[in-house]
Amino acid sequence: MNYSFQEESAMDLRSLRFLVLWPHKSSIDECLLDADFQIGTKHFSARDENNEVVACCTMMHEARTIDAMLCNTRLRAMATHPSIRGAGVGKKLLSYAISNYQGENFWCDAREIAVPFYLSCGWQVKSEPYQIQIIGTHYLMIK
Repeated sequence: MNYSFQEESAMDLRSLRFLVLWPHKSSIDECLLDADFQIGTKHFSARDENNEVVACCTMMHEARTIDAMLCNTRLRAMATHPSIRGAGVGKKLLSYAISNYQGENFWCDAREIAVPFYLSCGWQVKSEPYQIQIIGTHYLMIK
């Protein structure tokens, strides 16, 4: 199957976020972040041949110094539809999103289950595990 990668509106990502990231929320209308509409925040998606969003991620300017490295851009709300997980679409989407930020360093709060994915994309774990309420165990990661 062929996939297209593009910048998106946060509104178009709500259904996938609800399915994969926040099924505990009441509806897709709750699957927006305050930062989704801040200047400099960008949303990226992979769409399948039926024009359905099958993977998404959000990049925002949120600087943080980690191990003496300034990371200017934060990755949030990365999700891949369960039916295509492991097919490489998420990796291609993340690469596409990062390519829009030449010379930047990145950070994220990675769910424990996603750590192997990020490691395969060249990210590094920079913390001991910590808990995010309702969601579960996370690790600070950088690229």
